[in-house]
Amino acid sequence: MLVSFYFLPILIPRPDTDPYLVCCRVACRKSGGIRFSVNGFRYFNLVLISNVGGAGDVVRAAVKASSHTEWLPLARNWGQNWQCSSILVGGALSFRVTTSDRRTLTSWNVAGPAWRFGQTFTGGKNFRIAAAP
Repeated sequence: MLVSFYFLPILIPRPDTDPYLVCCRVACRKSGGIRFSVNGFRYFNLVLISNVGGAGDVVRAAVKASSHTEWLPLARNWGQNWQCSSILVGGALSFRVTTSDRRTLTSWNVAGPAWRFGQTFTGGKNFRIAAAP
């Protein structure tokens, strides 16, 4: 295989078996808050979530407009684009993000009530790298 040629120098040999590659996740250290880019139109909201620290990969997201009383789950569209089909215009937006290490961060009122589609907003916080046990 062509791929094994490139990985051969870092593969760990084992007697009587094929060599294997050891992989591990590395925590993301990001400066600034999580960014939320809001696109779409009145009945379709597409949110790109970026600059996520800690584990780095978002597994769950939700949005809460000031006009709603509960959190609305966002469905993954593609990559880190998340969508919902609720009407969110006219109120401030808050976002709740959960990463693969099951930590959750809430960014309250990130987008003010006068937000428009095509804008990017930055939350005040980001995930920190967990201390080693």
